[in-house]
Amino acid sequence: MRKFDKSLIVGLLATACMTPAMASAQTANNESVESGSSNGEIVVTARKKEETLQDVPLSLQAFSSEELERKNLTDFSDIAGQVPGLELSLERAVDAQIFLRGIGSSLQSAGADNAVGIFLDGVFMSRNSGALLDLYDLERVEVLKGPQSLVYGKNVVGGLINYVTKKPGDIFEGSVEAGYGNYDQFGLAGSVRGPLGENIFGGLSASWRKRDGYATNTLGGDEEDRDVVSLRGQLRFTPTDTLDINISSDYTRHRDGARWVDVIEAGDSEAVTFNRFFAPPIASLPGFVLPNRNAPFVNADPRSGPRNFTGFQNSDMWGITADVEWEASDTITFVSQTAYRDADLSAREDAAGLFWDFPFDPVTETPLIISALNAGLATYLNTVPDDYFDNRKVDNTEQFSQELRILWDNGGPLQLTAGGYFLKEKIFRTEDVHFAFPDFEAITEFAFAMAFGGTPPEIPIGGSRGVSSNLTRANAENLSFFGEFNYKIGETVTLNGGVRYARDQKDFTISRFGQSFDGGSLPPGGFLATASDSWDKWLPSATILFEPSDDVTAYLRYAKGYKAGGWVGTSAGTPAEAIISFRPEIADNFEAGLKMALADRRVRVNVAAYLTEYSDLQTEQFVQLIPTAPPDQVVVNAVNGTRAYGLEMDATAQLTDTFSLAGNYAFSKCSFRGTLIIDSAGTDIDGNTCRRTAKHAFGIAANLEQPVTDNLVFMLGGDFQYSDGYFFDNENRPELAIPSQSVLGARIGIRDADRKWEVTAWAKNLTNELDFVSKFELFGTIYASYTPPRTYGVTAKWRFGN
Repeated sequence: MRKFDKSLIVGLLATACMTPAMASAQTANNESVESGSSNGEIVVTARKKEETLQDVPLSLQAFSSEELERKNLTDFSDIAGQVPGLELSLERAVDAQIFLRGIGSSLQSAGADNAVGIFLDGVFMSRNSGALLDLYDLERVEVLKGPQSLVYGKNVVGGLINYVTKKPGDIFEGSVEAGYGNYDQFGLAGSVRGPLGENIFGGLSASWRKRDGYATNTLGGDEEDRDVVSLRGQLRFTPTDTLDINISSDYTRHRDGARWVDVIEAGDSEAVTFNRFFAPPIASLPGFVLPNRNAPFVNADPRSGPRNFTGFQNSDMWGITADVEWEASDTITFVSQTAYRDADLSAREDAAGLFWDFPFDPVTETPLIISALNAGLATYLNTVPDDYFDNRKVDNTEQFSQELRILWDNGGPLQLTAGGYFLKEKIFRTEDVHFAFPDFEAITEFAFAMAFGGTPPEIPIGGSRGVSSNLTRANAENLSFFGEFNYKIGETVTLNGGVRYARDQKDFTISRFGQSFDGGSLPPGGFLATASDSWDKWLPSATILFEPSDDVTAYLRYAKGYKAGGWVGTSAGTPAEAIISFRPEIADNFEAGLKMALADRRVRVNVAAYLTEYSDLQTEQFVQLIPTAPPDQVVVNAVNGTRAYGLEMDATAQLTDTFSLAGNYAFSKCSFRGTLIIDSAGTDIDGNTCRRTAKHAFGIAANLEQPVTDNLVFMLGGDFQYSDGYFFDNENRPELAIPSQSVLGARIGIRDADRKWEVTAWAKNLTNELDFVSKFELFGTIYASYTPPRTYGVTAKWRFGN
């Protein structure tokens, strides 16, 4: 039995034994605890207590169960597309990258944390593996913007996403759905929940979704295909009116294809500039650049072409959580949440998307290009691409967490909350890169002859190829204590404040061996390096809430966010370089908001403005120190600060009993302030826009549910999302700019008046836009991956129960 399994058992036994002193965020009565709406309003638990969306004093976008079903939102990429200001790069199962309000992280290291956290029923999910969860049968999804350290604590410096599951209660209910669409999409799902006996309730949901790939390896195999199975179960016990225990578990299995990488611009390769390869440079001779170096390898179809292999992204994730709530008295409630999670993820991808039509070395599994070298320059340039990257990654994460809270409320103006939180993570990652680069020395010799005449010397049999391997481990602990008060002054003003003390301890180990593909050299046999460090921070939060009426809520809020320091080390050439750490990231967020319910609460308008000052922002840079090698991965702390500010709005309007409109908008601005040197050449990005920050983004949705007979209702709806262009890198290079993007979705269907069944035809990306997920540059060539193409299908649902 693994050590973490023992920790889980101990924690769950402790929970069971301490039930007279614990509680959870579940409701304590025996009624159904689905919190979908109250008078049409979404009820959320953003502050770990039930409140209507209109009453929560923070910027929050929530998706109810009804909206998730209506819009056919099945995974996190669908959610990201519906939230202005949120950018997702789900390039690999092990490296989901989420940016919110211009702040996020693309650090691919066991020793680094994410800036935007993902939670399942309040349980933190390490490595952003939560981005792979299926959304079937969820109660809602909450997207909280800005630092949320007081309530959630762990790595929420930029915001968080919280999945909330449906809880079983007295009501027996369930559903079955099936669907089919293009790309041979197939989906089957079902759920059931209700009473199992006196004071015992249960729930179970399962889903299976699969489809063919959005891209095709013409030599055999799909890319970006999907096959996902999801299971969730719950048991809830209410032995007394004051005790509520909920045990939940979940399992998600992915067997997906790798992302598709396409060459979009076969740029001029400056890696073969003549003067870079002779020392000292000959000033009288000009440089020589090969134009459109990779033009022979550009595919006519951006989603189809030859590949040397078909990649994959596999994952197995599961977890178990024990939530307990005990009302010890009329004034005191105890809360406990004990959780264990495990995630095993692996991926292999052709990271450059360039086909090498050569035999492969069986030892290094890299192409042998000797025949092309010996055939002459013309043959070489038309048959040998710039680079070959066979990236293989395996990531295993185990985590155990325990939160204890005590709530005091005597019915008066003052409420108090205090508690503690503990998280232990064990992360193990292996990375193997099988690589090959052209023989730049040979190209240089030919370039000299082509430019200045003469016969080049005999072509050397060379080239750079091999295997670069990294093994990284991290043991991390987060321990925090917090206190919060809520004080109501009169009928209209409420003060809320608190502080969390957080301490992070990390132990980091890295082993590098093989050959370094970034141009450096490794000691014979590689090296092993270890490091250990700790960081701590006091994280205050304060809110003034003004409610002049039941229909108006205004607030002013301050919150400090924090993300621990860490290490990367995967590009290091020596042990000393591998354990150079980066500092914690700190954010001070100021926010003002106004929430209004108008026209007898048929119209709701919410507005929030924010200003966030970041110090020591952790930002990833790729610095090309050697022209003939890929860039090194380093992390830079923006010491002199980073400023993000913006405006967020959302509105809903029930114009008639059958027709509604909704819209949201985000203005975002994030930029670096002060000197920020990002490379050895002294490049200063002071004033540059933070990467992945669209200045303007908005969405519009309409929904019609019109009765056509006493028993039938016609359904029609659509939504449109738009995002300004943004830079994919901090250098703000135009060639890596993502242009403005838009996507249109539509649906049409019919259901019975009691919502017992419905059939819906739907389409996403109706206009088949070729939008970008990511861009990167290497040796002058620009590569990209894309969002899904047009998809469409039909889904049928049947609901049963009381």
